[in-house]
Amino acid sequence: MDDAAFKKFFSDPRMIELLIRRHVPEWADSIDYETLQPLPTELIDEKLRRRYPDTAWRARTTDGTTDLVLLLEFQGRPEQHMALRTTIYGCLAVQTLFQSDKELARGDREVAAVALVLHHGDRRWNAATRLSDLFRDSAPDAYRVVSRLPGEARPTDPQDLPQAVLALSGVKTAVQMRAVLAVLGPLVEACEDIDFSRFMARSVKAMLGSKGFSTRQLEEAMTMGAVVTEFQRSLDEIRLEGQVAVLTQLIARKFGQRTVEEVQQLLDEDPGRDRIALVSAAILDCDTPQDFLARLRGD
Repeated sequence: MDDAAFKKFFSDPRMIELLIRRHVPEWADSIDYETLQPLPTELIDEKLRRRYPDTAWRARTTDGTTDLVLLLEFQGRPEQHMALRTTIYGCLAVQTLFQSDKELARGDREVAAVALVLHHGDRRWNAATRLSDLFRDSAPDAYRVVSRLPGEARPTDPQDLPQAVLALSGVKTAVQMRAVLAVLGPLVEACEDIDFSRFMARSVKAMLGSKGFSTRQLEEAMTMGAVVTEFQRSLDEIRLEGQVAVLTQLIARKFGQRTVEEVQQLLDEDPGRDRIALVSAAILDCDTPQDFLARLRGD
């Protein structure tokens, strides 16, 4: 008798109820068997590949808090990786329910999944029945969370680098970016791997671009250390440009636009911090354009 014929036998809710009561005893007294209904057996995974469990059913518990998904597979002989197949089918079936049932997706109700392999062959079933039995020293039905380091953390071990990288997601300002890069730079350099340093430089520049930061001045920065240095330099230049813009407005208000044009030439020649400090002091101390310009020229 082939699988198609068996599917016919197990297409009636009463047969599924009998199956649950005997072979899924932990749920037997909790299920409202009036809610049993077949589920579509065409499941589509993330790569749009079609998967077909033999039979799938859904039922709700009597208290209405949980939906049970029951998957049936008919097998004439043991299949070594059946645990993997039933796990995939179960996950896809639940994912499909989440997409169609908003209450289930929101967590208003819980979901449970049970897979039964109905073995109708002569050979003893000797394949693994748990997914974990197929994997060595691991838990494939679980995952570990790696979170970004807290803002106050000061990592020094290169092994902290993956978490430090995740901190880039919270960066919104140039000052925040500078702080994160100041942490990343030493960690990358501590790896003592020039190829890795170049890889990190490319990755950081891509992240900067995705967050709207200008990377023009970083084009020649090929290592992580160079990226950190050039980003800091670009911030300094932006800050100086902002200070110059403010000073220009103050000069125009106090001494007139013609004075601004003469001062602009001096600032273009030397826009450093010392010159900006000199201009700031002269604005406060001088009363006439002549005194102001003489002060700047050192007359």
